[in-house]
Order: sequence, then structure tokens, then C-alpha cells
Amino acid sequence: MLANQRRQKEHDAKVQAKQERRAAPMGQQAKSSFWTVLPILLFLPLLSSFLTQSYTFNLSPYVLPHLKNFWAETPLNIWRREMKEFTPLQLAMFDGSPDRPVYLAIDGIVYDVTANRRIYGKGGSYNMMAGRDASRAFTTGCFETHLTHDIRGLSTEELASLEHWKSFFAKSDKYFKVGTVINPPINPNSPIPPPCRDDDSASDADVHAPGEAAAKKGKAKPGPVHGQ
Repeated sequence: MLANQRRQKEHDAKVQAKQERRAAPMGQQAKSSFWTVLPILLFLPLLSSFLTQSYTFNLSPYVLPHLKNFWAETPLNIWRREMKEFTPLQLAMFDGSPDRPVYLAIDGIVYDVTANRRIYGKGGSYNMMAGRDASRAFTTGCFETHLTHDIRGLSTEELASLEHWKSFFAKSDKYFKVGTVINPPINPNSPIPPPCRDDDSASDADVHAPGEAAAKKGKAKPGPVHGQ
């Protein structure tokens, strides 16, 4: 009995020693790989600066927004902002009133646009967009009759315009995502919102949407905006 226990202990000791011998080279290899890769990582920004006058090979506009959005929501970020789910009634409370943040939604995604209260707050050129999902108005410029999330019947150009504005808010340095809104389903039998202008003027409004340009122009009433 004692002999068997002694042999078992000797066997376990040999196995452990063998595992330790295997682990040691792996640790050394990892350290060696780190010191091999580190100079390359340090050299790449310098090479990029020499070739493109940018430390990121001019990829920042394409990469950083995605990294920012990922970091804002990933569980790896312990300081991440908690995303909220709004009903339309709850979202309406953030309509630009002075004592609250200013929120708006586009295609169900809610953004904090308080940084531009001058435009989206009370008295601003595009205050009518605050506190709601007015996706349709973003693409058509119909700020009285298209303040709805109903995007049925939009043209290919108008849908492309919607994607443009979704991308704009997602990549913005001033605005940030705070959650989503639970929009009520659209009755497929309900009439599609009619256009608010004739075909000629509508063709010029495909990319019109709220933005800083309105304030710069000093318009008393909402009007088409050709840039942001």
C-alpha cells in the first residue's frame, strides 16, 4: 500500500516537473514576441506620419468612430454610459426644455444633442425634431407633416439620405447615443404621409436635414439645409 502511494507521488512529481519545463519556454517565447512586436508598433505611427502626415495612415475618420461606438457600449468599459430604452412619451420629455438634456431619435436610435441646444433647444431652428423620432423629416425636409418614424414610400435617394444622417450622428464628436426608442408599429393600411412640396422642389430636398447650417443662415423658419 505504502509502495503504491510512493510510486503515485513520484509519478505526480515527474508530471508536474515536465509541465513546468514546458511552461517556462512558452513564457520566454511570449516575452520575446512582445519585444519583437513592440518596435514595429512604435515604428508604424512614425512611418505613417512621414508618408501621410497622419499617425494613422489617414484611417482615423473610418476607424475611430467604430472604435468609439464599440467602447461606448462594450462591457469591457466599466465607465460606459448605460443605454436606456424610451417609450415615445418618455422621449417627448427631452424636447429641448431648459431644465433637461435635449434628445432626438433617428431610425430608433436616441442621441443626446444638448451640445447644440441653440438649434435643437426651445426657440431653435430645428426644435421640432427634439423629443421624437422624425426620421422621415430628416430626408424630406417636411418639418410640419413628416415628423414621424414612418419611412414607407421613400425613394432610393431619400433612404440613402437617411443612412447619411444615421452615420453622421453615429460618428459625431458632439452628439452621443443614449439608447433606443420603442416606436409604435405602423399600420400598413394607413396612408403614407403625402409630400409637402411638388416634384421639382422635392428632388432638391433629398439630402436636406437639420443642422448647424440653419443657424448660420439665420433662418426664422425651418428650411432646406445643404450641409452640416
